[in-house]
Amino acid sequence: MLSAVEGEVESQPRCPHHPAREAVRTCERCGRYVCSWCEHDGGQCRDCVRLSVLAVPDSRARARWTLRLLEVAAGVSLLKVPLFFWVFIALEESGRVPGPLVDGVTYLSLLFALAAQVGFLMWVHRVVRQLKAQGADLETTPAMAVWMWLIPLLNWVKPYQLMKDIAEKAGGAHFAASLPLSLWWGANLLARVLEQVDQRVVRKMGTVEGVPSSASLVFAIFMSLCSAGTALACVQIVKALQARMDQRREGLEGVDTPIAEDEATAA
Repeated sequence: MLSAVEGEVESQPRCPHHPAREAVRTCERCGRYVCSWCEHDGGQCRDCVRLSVLAVPDSRARARWTLRLLEVAAGVSLLKVPLFFWVFIALEESGRVPGPLVDGVTYLSLLFALAAQVGFLMWVHRVVRQLKAQGADLETTPAMAVWMWLIPLLNWVKPYQLMKDIAEKAGGAHFAASLPLSLWWGANLLARVLEQVDQRVVRKMGTVEGVPSSASLVFAIFMSLCSAGTALACVQIVKALQARMDQRREGLEGVDTPIAEDEATAA
């Protein structure tokens, strides 16, 4: 390369986007020179990172379906609270409960809870793919981000750590701290503990002709409240994280122009 000032061959290559700056390396994907402003994690240039990210489908559609299912699941869980309270009063007064109605609402709640969980995991899988394409150092794969929710013992700790890591990579530590992650996971763990106690202790206290005990109904009320709290907190988390993912993607979907020097300096 010839220097316009001295007319001599320059020994140091220049960045194609910022000719005034010396290149620090070549892109591992396309081989072009990049300066420190254009260099991204993973050893790729800005353009290659952009292409890699846009090759991954966005998570907006999955987020919309997940939010709808979570909101319905939360609504059904809240509906169970007055229902079980009414059943509790009826059991205390007459010893009878409307079995078909209780069973119907319970099965409906389980159906929507399962659908919401599947939708949420599909959304998490897509978000992890996007972040890794952007060069985020997530210590997991998209597949493992789903399987960790299904592995016993591991699913009591790792999902919370994963969501916290995703939030920090998407928006920073301050953004992650603003999300109700602790409330969401605390309500989730409490609901699971109550369910285990109900199944292993309370229900073994006995039923009369299939009628649940008063203690089991009380546990069902608290489990419904915890499930609703988990779903509503998850709605806030998904909305906030998806908004951040949209911002990051919209910045890459813009016109493919070289990064401005004042923008690079600020970064």
